[in-house]
Amino acid sequence: MKKFNIFVFAIVALMGCVITSCKDDETNLSRAVLTSVSNLDFTSEPGEYGQMFTVTSDGDWVSEAPEWITVTPATGHAGQTEVTVYAAPNYRDNAEDKPRTAEVIFKGRNIWSVTKVKVSQGGDKFRDLEDMTLNQALTIDNGTVVSVKGLTVVLNGGKGLVATDGNSFVYIKNPVLPVTVGQKFNLQGEKATDNMKFSFLNGERMTDAGIGTVPTLTAVDITENLDKTKYNTLTFVSVTGSFDGSVISVEGQNCGVYPEDASSELKLNKLAGHKIQMTGFYAGTAAPVIKVIPSEVVDLGAEGEETNEEVYFFDDFEYLESWSALGNENGAKPAADIVGSDMKSTTQPQITSEKCLIEGRTAEQELKERGYDFLRWHAAGEPDGDCIYIQRNYLKFGKGKYQGGVVLPKLQSLEGKVEGISLSMDLCTQRQGSGVFDPTELVVVLETGGEKTEYEVPSFALPDNSQMAWTNIKIEFKGKSLDKDSKITIRNADSQLKSTKTYRWHLDNVKLSKLIK
Repeated sequence: MKKFNIFVFAIVALMGCVITSCKDDETNLSRAVLTSVSNLDFTSEPGEYGQMFTVTSDGDWVSEAPEWITVTPATGHAGQTEVTVYAAPNYRDNAEDKPRTAEVIFKGRNIWSVTKVKVSQGGDKFRDLEDMTLNQALTIDNGTVVSVKGLTVVLNGGKGLVATDGNSFVYIKNPVLPVTVGQKFNLQGEKATDNMKFSFLNGERMTDAGIGTVPTLTAVDITENLDKTKYNTLTFVSVTGSFDGSVISVEGQNCGVYPEDASSELKLNKLAGHKIQMTGFYAGTAAPVIKVIPSEVVDLGAEGEETNEEVYFFDDFEYLESWSALGNENGAKPAADIVGSDMKSTTQPQITSEKCLIEGRTAEQELKERGYDFLRWHAAGEPDGDCIYIQRNYLKFGKGKYQGGVVLPKLQSLEGKVEGISLSMDLCTQRQGSGVFDPTELVVVLETGGEKTEYEVPSFALPDNSQMAWTNIKIEFKGKSLDKDSKITIRNADSQLKSTKTYRWHLDNVKLSKLIK
């Protein structure tokens, strides 16, 4: 406490000295200046209209700005002043120049009375680019726009591709040019890093450069050393194990291999329950998740009871590990396994949390990109709010006076109409601090062929004061034909949707499949 008081006294004394030394020359300048905004964005040709905000101060203030930015008024007095900032057109030689940023400074008499507003202006980010090698592009700062020539496609994925310059390999995300294996192209785009800390390039501008040479690659078999597998760059590998529709597992290994950006031509959706050998490019490890961008899959046959089951969709949500583990790095607590650890309560991030971002995306945005949608209800009189959370690694729905639901991804792999499909899922209700479990009731709503059918989910309640545990629930859509436009929703029963009570539930291992006779 003594040290703290001495420190405060020193600061006050210093401020007193500063104020005293300035009072003769700058008695009217402010000691506190604030602005109502911290960032402004302009287009390359903003026109005659500026952007207005408020400067608040306890005395006179002045501003500083580069020549392409105009501040009106450029100075002000105590109180609130409406200020307008204008940006000049960002053109050079009758063409858009590069994007630019600068700071407008509003200040008073000392370092404690300075506020900065960042001004960004759009432009042609590809202008005046100098070509660089692929290795240079992969090691440059994130957000830098690069130009690399002479890349050859070695693998086409679902949304991206893997290319080489003959020395290194790179993943190109969202390529704008349709390409085939062996095609050569030139690339301009931003460099970025994914949640596995692997560098990739965005395929924003691509031009055909003819035919290239596809190297002959020998895969490194990582099957027996999954838990120890870790490379710093894209590496050609192979793995053999049991595929459940989402992950390849190997007996005796804790890590599982997840096909990343798999091409639909590999027809992985037909191989759930099979033993497979997958070859492709290793794309990172975040235990227990290992990502591989597959180039080839060999079906080694069905296993066990899964022989007579065709899986159309399966999700164990393990890819949420990247989001659930982020908390400690971003000021939020990481997600916990509340069911597996039998916890009465815990703190977990919401799927919309801005403190848990991967590549600038929330967990909800990742799930929506995979085809999910989410529903929320609340009791009358309550404000809108979120009630869907990330666990490790599954989803939790609901809180007091708020209920949630989920719409499953549509079955894009279905060809025509298919009968005999069933929904399987693991459910667990939440135990209260008193030991009593929430009396949660769920329904599954199937919308297909212009009809809506509601199925009551069998009770998965647990005895009060017992340990939390998963219950596998199966819903059979008897007599119903599903197609790629069918919609399946899991939510609380109607009587609970807008209740003031609490009906929480956990969801994991969602599967849509059909028994084959």
